[in-house]
Amino acid sequence: MVTEFTFPRTALSTTVHMVDSMENLDLSSDFLIVDTQVGNLYEDRLPACKHAVRLSAGEECKTPETIQHLWFEMSRAGVNRDSRVTVVGGGTVCDAGAFASSTWKRGVNLTLVPTTLLCMVDACLGGKTAVNVAGGKNQAGTVYPASDVVICTEFLQTLPSGEMANGLSEALKTAVIGDRRIADFLQNKNYPGAVAACLAVKGRIAAADLEETGERRLLNLGHTIGHCLEAVSGFSIPHGQAVAMGIPIAAEMGGSLRFAEDFRETAEKLGIRTEIPSSISLSEVIDHLESDKKTTSAGRIWIIPRAWEHCEQVLLHRDAERKLLEKVWR
Repeated sequence: MVTEFTFPRTALSTTVHMVDSMENLDLSSDFLIVDTQVGNLYEDRLPACKHAVRLSAGEECKTPETIQHLWFEMSRAGVNRDSRVTVVGGGTVCDAGAFASSTWKRGVNLTLVPTTLLCMVDACLGGKTAVNVAGGKNQAGTVYPASDVVICTEFLQTLPSGEMANGLSEALKTAVIGDRRIADFLQNKNYPGAVAACLAVKGRIAAADLEETGERRLLNLGHTIGHCLEAVSGFSIPHGQAVAMGIPIAAEMGGSLRFAEDFRETAEKLGIRTEIPSSISLSEVIDHLESDKKTTSAGRIWIIPRAWEHCEQVLLHRDAERKLLEKVWR
């Protein structure tokens, strides 16, 4: 299956190819970046490349030092504007590889091959790239859609259960934003169906608002609290799980108590945790809120879920935000 998403304001487009086997991967490239664990598992099944670099996955790989290393290796490999860089891995490796690709020679051809469910349903499409700076999540980044995304759900067969839960959480977030059927796909373990539906929702939104000035903000559902939980925990709470914890909090802040409970019940059926660890205090979360990228002098825009497929953008000033958080924090 091949689907194309076009981003009119930039004249860029991303073609998504869904294949059913690694043997059908067509990854000819001039420079290859591979998640170390993926390389260890699938080295014999991935296409060979003369210039290849491995990166260890995790938030610790999303650093300026990693980007500098990739730039150096691209220079050694002679990567030019018309070269193609292919990144094979999960969200953090794709983030780092895409950031380096977007800034090398002011942008080279880019193919992403996501190997985790989280990356398949979210990070691979829409062009956001980022690195962490000074302990803050995604503080430096670009918007640079890959020209090609290749989805092969066969990679999920060796995905650890924790990483699978991360992807389920992000997919469930997309169900809240735009397609309730995704939750059913997940419960039936129809992962190709879930991935295709998630990308259809995100592709439609990102194509209309690549620079995140309007509707694309909806994709930040659960992220305002989620990013704080990741940072406060030293990233021991992974991204998808943190987002799942943030969604019912946002719902309760908006007074949608019935939906918050429905979401928690649906998440529990999928094995997704939504309760925030008691070791994390609200004061710690509030401290980290100030580094949120969406912060302005007027306050922060929160995505408030009212029901499945119904979310609203609400600007909260700091005092109002704090009062709501204190009211719903458990």
